[in-house]
Amino acid sequence: MNSSRRSKRRPGVLLGTVIVSVALIVGACGGSDSGDEAASDTTVAEESMATPIPGGEIIVSGEAEVSNPWIPATMQCDSYCSQRASTFFDRIASFGKDNKVHGMLAESITPNAEYTEWTIKVRPGILFTDGTPVNADALIQNLQTSGTGFLIAKAIVDVAKEPSAKDPAVMQLKIKKNDEMSLTIFTGKGGDQTKPLPWPGFDSYLTGQLGFVASPAWLDALAKDPTLATKPIGSGPFIVQSYAPREALVVTRNPNYWMKDDAGVQLPYLDKITFKVIEDSETARQALESGEIDIFSTSNNDVIVKMRALKDKFPMVEQADFSETNYLMIDGAKTTEPISDSRVRCALSKAINRQELIDLVGAGLGKIANGVFSPGQEGYLEDNGFDTAQDIEGAKALIDEYKAEKSATSVSVLYGHTPTRSGDQTAELLKGYWAAIGVDTKIEVIPQDQFITNALFGKHNIYGWRQHAGLFVDSQNFWWNSASGIKDGDLSLNFSRINDPIVDENLAIARSDADPEKRKAAAEAVNRQMAKECYQIPTSYTIWATPRKANVMGVYNTKLPDGQPINEGAGFSGQFWMNSVWINPAG
Repeated sequence: MNSSRRSKRRPGVLLGTVIVSVALIVGACGGSDSGDEAASDTTVAEESMATPIPGGEIIVSGEAEVSNPWIPATMQCDSYCSQRASTFFDRIASFGKDNKVHGMLAESITPNAEYTEWTIKVRPGILFTDGTPVNADALIQNLQTSGTGFLIAKAIVDVAKEPSAKDPAVMQLKIKKNDEMSLTIFTGKGGDQTKPLPWPGFDSYLTGQLGFVASPAWLDALAKDPTLATKPIGSGPFIVQSYAPREALVVTRNPNYWMKDDAGVQLPYLDKITFKVIEDSETARQALESGEIDIFSTSNNDVIVKMRALKDKFPMVEQADFSETNYLMIDGAKTTEPISDSRVRCALSKAINRQELIDLVGAGLGKIANGVFSPGQEGYLEDNGFDTAQDIEGAKALIDEYKAEKSATSVSVLYGHTPTRSGDQTAELLKGYWAAIGVDTKIEVIPQDQFITNALFGKHNIYGWRQHAGLFVDSQNFWWNSASGIKDGDLSLNFSRINDPIVDENLAIARSDADPEKRKAAAEAVNRQMAKECYQIPTSYTIWATPRKANVMGVYNTKLPDGQPINEGAGFSGQFWMNSVWINPAG
């Protein structure tokens, strides 16, 4: 959840993925011209045929520090957080290039015929880096801890609950241990175990923050000593050596990692990775060109344009599928006047010159967005009824109508964004657009690691945001469902505090109907209703790009245990897996 074109940030809490996955943060989907895209694909293909050389170290940068590191249950996790966490925590599952869920720690994930029970068989022979086994007990403890935590619980509200055996007053997820390496998770509408709920897409939640698995011994020790949160232990390809917030996370190679490449070489290839936080992508670009870092991801179009011109020296892969939307995220709670009124929201939308915004702040790249469903996603419509054209007179009429009805002498809003140059530029343009229709705008700049927290508790009227990458609308359920919270001041994953029976009804269909076509139709209905009510104000679809030094190889070549290539950006654009990255000493 960032701000402006580059900094609006996903989830995804799950936040995307899962959750503050999730996400929590914003995203977008855009496209590059076919020539650049083809060049990127060719580069990846050529690298996949090269023979990796183990060893070496690299420095990676990203745009945001994580809040509440590094506990899977409480991390407010954006794309860069998720990327870093994936180096020391393995997930239960991940999306493959075929856009299907494939097991990682899970050898198999199998639903019953009604999609109300999901059985996970754990892959044998895997150890956490503290020597304890990855088994059914480990997955159950992690699922219980994360799934009942204050962030993720609302994202999986339809997992059945039951009284804890240790304390019947405490409700926990209904999970049955079948044997040492197998468990079954049960669904229940609103958590009611007596009302099993079909959930064909539940396994996708295991690819996000809910799916991170930490050592049970570490979780037990953490309960007694909270300072251990910055010394996480998982079964991932790397081990945390040190962590200094806003400075660096350093991880070193796990010598006993369980995965190998196609040639039987143990992964990962790198000996060490240093992750830095550089919030401004222009600064990160300069750091790459000066040799201070080796690779970074960005959605800053100015930077992408500059790096395209240097692609021979700094190869770059772009992500433009299932990505995020740049938009103005509105807190529409009933108590949030004037923004809770659809006339004001739609007036603010009509006042914006989207192409000018793209040209002046986005380097002319990107496509105007008509909603938070990006092309390719379930529910996307080229015509959803949303008018993206600037209409100053129409916007003024809506504001005047609102003022007359409410006997208001003025209309003012509070806009928050993260500290970047593009964020500042976007804020000033919006202030000018809205001044032209009689709306006063106060601007507040907020550090990235506080931005999500502010949205969780409804601290602002409007946020510069980027979010909602992913394949299926069900992964957005907790972001838009009224069950996720609608009151300002209360923690809510439904950041926009949307309380709409049409949205809720169709989200329910998209979650539970066994017919993919009916789920798709329901997703489209959600799209149309959100466009009609201006619950968010979309501006453009995001382009993500990952430029790197020419000797950094293997980016976007990671494979899942069954051999299926990982879909790097599915659910959480802007991140890339480190398992297969290697350094070419001759590069």
